[in-house]
Amino acid sequence: MGAPKVSVILPVHNCRESVVRAIGSVVDQTLAAELIEIIAVDDGSTDGTSETLDRLAAEHPTLSVVHQPPSGGPGRPRNVGLDRAEGEYVFFLDADDHLGPEALERMVVAADQNSTDVVVPKYVGVGRKVNPHLFKKTVPFTTIYDAVPNLYGSITVLKLYRRKMLDEAGIRFPEGLLSGEDQIFAVRAYFEAAGVSVLSDYDYYYWVDRDDGTSALQLGGAPAKGYFPQIADLMEYVTAHTEPGETRDRLLRRHFAIEVFSRFDPRYVHFDEGERADTKAAAREILAEYANPQIMKALSPYMRVVAHALKNGPEELVERAAHVHAEDPPPIVVDGDRAFVAYPGFREAGLDVPDEVFETTRLHERVALTGVEWRDGRLAVSITARIDRVDPAEQRAELILRLRDENVEHRVPLLPDGTAELTADIDFATVAGGGPLPAGRWDPYAVVRVGKIVREGKLTPTPKPKVALPGTRIVPVLNGTPCVTPYLTKGTGVLAFNAGGEAPGQDPLIQVTRATVEARVLRLAGTAATSGGTVPMRALLRHRDSKETKTADLAVEASGDTLAFSGELSLQGAATGSWDVSCEVGEGSAAGELRAAAPKGATLSGGRGGRPFRTVKGNLSVEVLGVLGRLRRAFRG
Repeated sequence: MGAPKVSVILPVHNCRESVVRAIGSVVDQTLAAELIEIIAVDDGSTDGTSETLDRLAAEHPTLSVVHQPPSGGPGRPRNVGLDRAEGEYVFFLDADDHLGPEALERMVVAADQNSTDVVVPKYVGVGRKVNPHLFKKTVPFTTIYDAVPNLYGSITVLKLYRRKMLDEAGIRFPEGLLSGEDQIFAVRAYFEAAGVSVLSDYDYYYWVDRDDGTSALQLGGAPAKGYFPQIADLMEYVTAHTEPGETRDRLLRRHFAIEVFSRFDPRYVHFDEGERADTKAAAREILAEYANPQIMKALSPYMRVVAHALKNGPEELVERAAHVHAEDPPPIVVDGDRAFVAYPGFREAGLDVPDEVFETTRLHERVALTGVEWRDGRLAVSITARIDRVDPAEQRAELILRLRDENVEHRVPLLPDGTAELTADIDFATVAGGGPLPAGRWDPYAVVRVGKIVREGKLTPTPKPKVALPGTRIVPVLNGTPCVTPYLTKGTGVLAFNAGGEAPGQDPLIQVTRATVEARVLRLAGTAATSGGTVPMRALLRHRDSKETKTADLAVEASGDTLAFSGELSLQGAATGSWDVSCEVGEGSAAGELRAAAPKGATLSGGRGGRPFRTVKGNLSVEVLGVLGRLRRAFRG
């Protein structure tokens, strides 16, 4: 058999259950078995993993197992596997994880077609978070110098590598480290690679967090004295392979944020005194060597507070800030158009820590729709709208209605309703400054102001409880057909409303419950769905062919959001043929016409001169009969 295409290398230590799944996912690959070799390096397991590996090797000839004394980390077992590998490519798989069935085949094709030396597969987090930004789309060819996609979003070693590139560059793992050993390997490979492929078209790698809390990172990672020298070497390597400027700052910024200051995350307060001292001393040295104002400005306020205290003192500020950071996030203070995270040291007398150390632009507005209903002629929209961690007493909120595709907007106050919610009562009679509201699609936005800072958001319903939307209502102050329909937009699912015209799928607004013709008089009775209050109404009878129109005022009586109407129209002198019944609602420029529906069960009866009937679409029409028609009808009767 010739050389394999891919060598899959697994460092294994005390993971008897998961290693069966990991190896099984390689055995089940769509890439031909003869093109894959699996090298499992058992690093002194004591839980029966060694015996499990030997059993699997007896079942699968492509699997070879190396047993060795415990080395203190995955670096040495990976190096042992890499030295034994014969494949054109190598792939590093952790024994807790597993592959999608097509993973190796797809990665090999990408590397062959694009002549790339590294392939970054899409990761799927199982009990852990993965970087979603790196895998927004497949990028066939990129390099470490390209800002997009940001390859530094993943410097784990769990990738496909061209073995020749690794050997020629002498890239191997540091040994004896509990964690962090893969970063220098991955970063060196990025820089040495002729090109890198990023694949997002398939779920390649299932990255599993142990549920028993025994992974190296869950246990706190490598001690500072072993960990930080590797990070310093990594940053020295980056500095040696880049020119001063944006690219170097971007790469070093990641190392400060993820590798250096991560050691001051909530785990820090649980370190013993010696480990905290070692962590501070090592971080201080790295800051002195590699930090600059451009890098520091882009880091979080907490990181800047720690950095300032390490460089300028007092050192006890590190401990105070770390304890706050490990518990609840501190409040945000807004001063004019600037916002500050009030960690210990913020504007404390005697410390003189510059305000910019605490400054943030990452204000998180929380806007959600909690209810919509018609209430006393108004559309009541209930929402939550606030900026997190800012004193609620300093915040002001309002609703802005924007006419889609037009430079038109109107403002509506948001008032407390006795709970954490705010309510905007949209009065369509006054929202447009007293004039009719233009017809069209309107989008409401919640706007929150604190100081000179403004944040806004669209209204998305909270998932629990589900927000029920009310139906269309007649609102007789619109410029055009007087209807308003609240709805959720397709795709985004945010609140909007259509002003003017009945919306498809809604119950008809005008429903005639009784229509009779007697002695050439059409008598009507029915209901209209309104937003509340009495609305002027007229009945319209329009000839379907000639468009001749007869009109008559209707008597109306309001009861909540239902309007009962009644009236009559003379058919004297009406031309024969079909006449369609509509209602004009409102008056003046705000009046609009709506077709009258004849719901099933409505009372429809004819007499001398005409016959009401229900159209195919469910609307009300009247057939006016001439002399011949009346004779035929009498004869049929």
